[in-house]
Amino acid sequence: MSKNWYEHKEKTSFGYIMMLIVLKVFPAFFMRLMAYVIGFFYWLFDKNTRRISKNYLLKVGKGKSTLKHICSFALNLVENLQSWAGKFSFKDVQWQNDDITDWVNNINSGKGTVVIMSHLGNPHMMKALASMNEAGTEKKMSITSIINTELTAGFGKLISKVNPDSNFHVISSNNIGPETVLLLQERIESGEMVVIAGDRVSAHTDRNIDVPFLGENAHFPYGVFLLAALLNAPTYFVTGLRRKDFCINPKYDMFVKKNQISFDCNRKEREEKIKQTVEGFVQNLEDLCRLHPYQWYNFYDFWN
Repeated sequence: MSKNWYEHKEKTSFGYIMMLIVLKVFPAFFMRLMAYVIGFFYWLFDKNTRRISKNYLLKVGKGKSTLKHICSFALNLVENLQSWAGKFSFKDVQWQNDDITDWVNNINSGKGTVVIMSHLGNPHMMKALASMNEAGTEKKMSITSIINTELTAGFGKLISKVNPDSNFHVISSNNIGPETVLLLQERIESGEMVVIAGDRVSAHTDRNIDVPFLGENAHFPYGVFLLAALLNAPTYFVTGLRRKDFCINPKYDMFVKKNQISFDCNRKEREEKIKQTVEGFVQNLEDLCRLHPYQWYNFYDFWN
């Protein structure tokens, strides 16, 4: 049985293509209704996913339904595509009274930013809104997303078909080296946004950071937070969550929390600051998982 997320090859490309066809032919709410049907059959026949879902839900709070969790995931796949197809409007997104003002002010002043996201909620929502100038900023943002292109190549190609005008660039997480860091520093200096997920370990290194998460130690990727330290730009933890876990016409709450740790320090101090940043990210993730437990979508043995 595969234990690591990167051992699971992409299974959703065909599903995304089918959803795109349905989205073009039928109203968006029809595809959302179909997501419940797909989620039910996925739940019915995938015993391993039910087991992993149950393990997570027991940690986040008793009395939760694995069926609801998996149906929520099916809805998320639909909403990923809707985001890039421009089917969500800015009026359907509610920003919180948090660090959003600081983030927008940095963007408007031309400062590059680093965004560390997670697999909680819809990470594509913010990227799609930003790339289509729907995030409430004065300028259209250029985004560089660092992802495992070996596993998500199908979805990346689909984005370019759905929204060829999106100002969205991809760098493979498999080939991060000194040259990549220099390239990202140049993009930060030109006012771009660098986006990376902080809740999946690397497939190419065993160097992780163990942090308590939902009552038990879990691995988080050292390299992601080292990269944030090296770029030394304003860094934010950003999450988009459905206000109601299950609905036909969803509204989203967007949460922005600034990392208060400064990396203007020597190398020895940097290691401690990286650990503090990971702890801040994980605490924020845990708080939001407890708020919307059905919207976290890491369906693998996360605590192994």
